[in-house]
Amino acid sequence: MHGVVSLLDDSHYARVEGIWEELAKKFDVRGIYVTPFPHFSYQVAEEYDADAVERSLQELAATMRPFRIHTAGLGIFTVASPVLYVSVVRSPELSRLHEEVWRAVSPIRPGAVTRYYSPDMWMPHITLAHGDIEQDKLAEIVRVLSGRTFHWEMTVCNLSMIYDTGTEQGLRCRFNFKGKPRAAC
Repeated sequence: MHGVVSLLDDSHYARVEGIWEELAKKFDVRGIYVTPFPHFSYQVAEEYDADAVERSLQELAATMRPFRIHTAGLGIFTVASPVLYVSVVRSPELSRLHEEVWRAVSPIRPGAVTRYYSPDMWMPHITLAHGDIEQDKLAEIVRVLSGRTFHWEMTVCNLSMIYDTGTEQGLRCRFNFKGKPRAAC
C-alpha cells in the first residue's frame, strides 16, 4: 500500500520512534517497522501514478500554511490484528486539508483506495503498533502506556508520499508548507 501522509514534527517524530523501540524491546512488537516513518495518513491506496501524486502534493503544499493539531490519547482499532494508536483530533482545519488531498490525489484504479480514509470515515491517527500484537500482549502494552500522557500539540507542516515496493516502504517525496511554522518541523 502507498500513502499520502504528513510526517510528524521533529520532537513528536522522535517521541514515536522511542515508543516503537520500547515496544520492540519489551514486547517484541515490530510490525510498525513496515512503515518506519512516524506520520498520520490522509489517503492509502494500492497504487498511484506517483509522478502525478507528487505534482499534486507539491502544488497543494505551496498553498498551505503550517497549523497546530492536538492528539487525544490512545485508541485501538479492533480487527483480527489490532492496531494501537494515538488519536488525532479532527479539527476543521485538518478536515479541510484532508478534503483538499482527496480532491487533488486519486489512485490509478477506482476502488483502489482504502475506504477507511474517505472523508466521511477518516479517523486520523498515529500508529504505535500493528501487525504483530497478540491479544495478551495488547492488554499489557496498554497497561504500560496508559500511565503516560498522549495529549500532544504539534505542527502540521508537510505533505509526503510513502511508497511500498512489496518488501519495504520508503519516502517518495516531502513538501513543506509555505509560511513560518510556530514550532520546529
